[in-house]
Amino acid sequence: MGEPNSRTTETLTSLPRLFCAPNLRCAVVSDHLVLLDLSAGDYHVLDEIGTAMWMQLLRFPAERDKVGLAEKYHVPQSVVAADLIDFATEQLVAGRLLRSHVGATNVPVPQMARHRPTIARAVWERSRADRDLRKGFAEAYASRTDPAADTAPPRVGAARLMNLFGTAEILYPTRRAPLDCLPRSLAMTRFLRTAGWQAQHVMGVAMYPFDAHAWVELDGVPLGEGATFLQRFTVIQRA
Repeated sequence: MGEPNSRTTETLTSLPRLFCAPNLRCAVVSDHLVLLDLSAGDYHVLDEIGTAMWMQLLRFPAERDKVGLAEKYHVPQSVVAADLIDFATEQLVAGRLLRSHVGATNVPVPQMARHRPTIARAVWERSRADRDLRKGFAEAYASRTDPAADTAPPRVGAARLMNLFGTAEILYPTRRAPLDCLPRSLAMTRFLRTAGWQAQHVMGVAMYPFDAHAWVELDGVPLGEGATFLQRFTVIQRA
């Protein structure tokens, strides 16, 4: 934390409770707050001090523990107050924190159109995922994770669908895993949902070094992923 300046603790008290922007998803990993921006597909990592200040700013002003922060980091309370104000200003300008809560909108959940699952369909989904991601993350992600599956029978079995998708991956020229995990997982999610299975798209993060991974689950079971490998990731988004 920095040197104290002319701002006072009373100024900090006047700063209202702040709220996380609705486009962000958060996870604390090894004392670091990881932010995923769903509007851009970007990650931002706060260090331990930034994480502590973020958590304080989410509280009501009277509940902020300036004394605890001062004792933990061995600085005067005036320094804590000044740094919190600076940090709040930085996050407000960046649009990561907001002064008012933005609630969820009651928009009807669309339903994914059913398609006959074939290898050609899986190749098409894989190709389209790459193309759409090049245009922008937000729309590519939302179009595959917002619509729900039409789970009415009849449905091709999930194991058969994964065999079809696996064959399509052999035919589709792409980068090797894990560099292709995002387009691959988004394509698989849509392929399964258009076949009537409510697959979930999951994104996780790890530290030391920082890493991010995306995969697909069906009824809570990861598809085509090793359980040991996934243990290192903390889930930050599930849709």
